Amino acid sequence: MNPITVQDLLEAGKHASLTGSVLTEWAEKGTPRQREYLHGVLVADHESRLESRRQRLLKAARLPAMKTLTGFDYSSVRFPEDYGREPLESLDFIDRAQDLVLYGDAGTGKTHMATALVAAACRQGIQARFFTTSALVMMLRRAKEEDRLDKELASLAKNQLIAIDELGYLPIDTEGARLLFQVVADGYEKRSLIITTNLEFFRHRPPAAGTRDR
Repeated sequence: MNPITVQDLLEAGKHASLTGSVLTEWAEKGTPRQREYLHGVLVADHESRLESRRQRLLKAARLPAMKTLTGFDYSSVRFPEDYGREPLESLDFIDRAQDLVLYGDAGTGKTHMATALVAAACRQGIQARFFTTSALVMMLRRAKEEDRLDKELASLAKNQLIAIDELGYLPIDTEGARLLFQVVADGYEKRSLIITTNLEFFRHRPPAAGTRDR
């Protein structure tokens, strides 16, 4: 193992509360073993902070279950010609503020995929939330009745990704549809949506998974 340098310590400590001058001073005074020990502490502290953030985000996402895409059966999934599994799992659509629509009958893995993608985003430090359509509409309706809709919408806007599950499974009245549309409209070109549905948006059968620019 190469000796730990002052630059190594500065790099490891850039996420810590210590200033660069303090780190430099301690690194220059320390022996090689002491620098190695300090470097290990700084790296461990950073990893601990990252893991704590991941766990906070996963808890805040309100996932119905913890899912991953490891071993997911893609055999029945049809992608658009210009899209596929690799960009999906890379979460590239979030960086581009694109939407992901998962269409298909019950039991085809739509909720599993949506849940796994939200969990993957959280593990990458991306703030995300998961809702069933009915739960989201109910939350927004209650917020409106209590005159705190703007506050609720502002809280939702902090998420880079919002998953709305089971769109179309239950009827939504006019007010509920307007509230749901407001969430979609507020996120225009700012954040990504994942929508799972059994509704056909077009005359032809759309792919099971795909992204579109807003």
